[in-house]
Amino acid sequence: MCVPVYNHEHFVVDSIRSIIDQTYQNIELIIIDDGSTDSSALKVESLLEECEARFTRFKFISRANKGLSGTLNDALQWATGTYFSALASDDMLYPTKTDVLVKHMLENPGCVASFGSVSLIDDQGVERGFRKSAGKHKFDEIFLLKSELPAPASMVVLQAIIDAGSYNPEVKIEDWDMWMRLTKGNDKFVQVLPDILAKYRMHPANTMKQHNLVHDGLLLIVQQHQDHPLHARVLCILNCVRFRNLAASRKKEAVSLIGKLALNPYSYREPRFYQGVLHLLFKW
Repeated sequence: MCVPVYNHEHFVVDSIRSIIDQTYQNIELIIIDDGSTDSSALKVESLLEECEARFTRFKFISRANKGLSGTLNDALQWATGTYFSALASDDMLYPTKTDVLVKHMLENPGCVASFGSVSLIDDQGVERGFRKSAGKHKFDEIFLLKSELPAPASMVVLQAIIDAGSYNPEVKIEDWDMWMRLTKGNDKFVQVLPDILAKYRMHPANTMKQHNLVHDGLLLIVQQHQDHPLHARVLCILNCVRFRNLAASRKKEAVSLIGKLALNPYSYREPRFYQGVLHLLFKW
């Protein structure tokens, strides 16, 4: 298991303690502080003795910033287990998360990654809702953004990540990129369980700048799959998502997109297009 840490001094102790409290005992943990500028590293250091006593293998590294993909790849090189999980330093696990997913992976050899559902918490740790789903997903559903795959509640076959080339430092949406590379051109699948296994921390609402960064990050990954028959449809879906986000607050820009989307037959199969139209007309 890996905890990549970056500027989460208020949350990182709770994150690590949730791993310490796992009912599953055979866990190795690497914590990598990725160049934090706050006191995150000091917070981790306060738990070193406890971690060394709890885990079968343990390591803490504090170094200059490499980015999330570089940090995860460092963790992959250190890991020796059968399965790999990463937990953001502001998220938390429920105690049975590892037990439940290890059992599921052992019983489903075709499953390359499994996920629990998640509860949503705010900056104070107050529960604000749930993201609960269940089902198996292959490449096409992941590519079409039809699958909810909560990274905090994930467990992946370690060798499968390595065989897929590890995490790509050139992309920003590294988890979506990995889920697709794990399932493209094979019979492997990922599976989401309805069990609530992790707490995902939701920070204040995303700005349009952040929406644009996500859009650009997704677009970069989609362009790596230009050979796929669904490529044009996925491009349309991304534009529908962008249209929906713009329609709520930047209506002029949304209007400039709607004409292009209206001429694309894929738009009429995409719920986000209709959500954008409603935002454009009624949300002020």
